[in-house]
Formats: sequence, structure tokens, C-alpha cells
Amino acid sequence: MLPKVKKIMVKYNKQIKIGLIILLILVVFLVFYKSLFYSNSEKASYGVRLRDIKENEFTSSEKKEVQEKAANIDGVSSLKINVKGRLIKFFVTFDEGVNNNDIKAKMNEMLGYISKEVKDYYDVTFYAIEEKEEKETYPVIGYKHKSKEEMTFDEL
Repeated sequence: MLPKVKKIMVKYNKQIKIGLIILLILVVFLVFYKSLFYSNSEKASYGVRLRDIKENEFTSSEKKEVQEKAANIDGVSSLKINVKGRLIKFFVTFDEGVNNNDIKAKMNEMLGYISKEVKDYYDVTFYAIEEKEEKETYPVIGYKHKSKEEMTFDEL
């Protein structure tokens, strides 16, 4: 078998070299194409969309201030705030017996504690959590897009 391969290599030496050069060029082109048009895992997941986040940052002091003010609202037992990218998520635990209209009003009140600059940069989501008979329910979810002035609500 080996002598036959040797004969073929001698007979088609020029074509094999050209084929290997074309294969090498294709590999180099594919590597260049991938690095140019596809993101690396080392890059940020948000790309350049967050380049100005430092100027509009929702700071920890602002977060703490909102939590302190929200703790004084009747019917609110706890508040947890998560910030990821351009999203601010409020997880608000309400006392049992607070109706959905009151929950919406309290969410709007909490939204008022956030500065206008932050509201114009971030999308804000409120999740109302009620604990009934050792079971968590989410009766109302409120959304505020950065370009809108009003919140919209989903009642479950």
C-alpha cells in the first residue's frame, strides 16, 4: 500500500502542493473572518451598549436610599433590588391582604424615588411577591421602559 501512495505523490506532486496551499489559505481566511465578525467570549455580553453606563449609573447609595424609603411604605415587608446591564429589577414582598390596585400604587410610588436620569437610562421592572399560606405568588408585575413615562402592569 505504501509504495502506491509514494507513486501517487510523485506523479501528482504539483497538484498536492497547490491543494495544501489552498487549504492553508482557507484556514487562515476562516480564522480571520471569525475574529472579525464574531464576538469572543472575552468580550462583554452587552458589547458597546453600556459604554455610557458610568455617567448614568444607579449607585449603591441611590439603591440604599430607595430601599430605606420603600421600607416606610405600608404593606411592604421587604425589597430587593438587582441591577444587571441596563435593567433594574425590584422584588417587592408585600404583606398578605394588599390588593392589586394598592400594589400598583405602591410600585408607582417606589418608581418616584428613582431619579429622572436613571429612569431615562434603565428599564425598570417590579415584581410583587405575596406569601399566602407558605406559598409565594406574583400577583402584579410592573414594567417601565426607559423611553416611556408611565408604567404598564400585568396582573396574574
